[in-house]
Amino acid sequence: MDVSFLVDPIHKTVTSVQDGYARAGELIGTDLTDTATLWGDAADSDTSVQVIVADDTLTSNTISRGFFKVTLEVESVRLERVLAGKAVLNAYGTLPPDVKEQVKTLKAVRERVTFISAEDAFQWFEENIGGSPFSLEG
Repeated sequence: MDVSFLVDPIHKTVTSVQDGYARAGELIGTDLTDTATLWGDAADSDTSVQVIVADDTLTSNTISRGFFKVTLEVESVRLERVLAGKAVLNAYGTLPPDVKEQVKTLKAVRERVTFISAEDAFQWFEENIGGSPFSLEG
């Protein structure tokens, strides 16, 4: 499996894209990126679900880029990440059936992505990370 999807929280869209991993910088508008692994196979580094976003040092105003949450259910465990700005979600390798079903189609990925407000993102970071990487003051 090798699929990619562009997530745009400003326009609240998720679209299928070709070669998303290789073209991530072009698709999100910068070559300086960070990668968040949502799920990975410890035994096979070529199998994972990742989200590539712009490096946060590029902007002084994270809030203006919009937020979204990606949620996977793996063996009854909820894996969740909140991210800011345009991003490319990639799934590749030999994924287990439960993970594969959640990321194999545009419809499935759209069900896994939720666009959220800055306030909801701030609260998620406070509850899950112990502090937010941004201020609601702007």
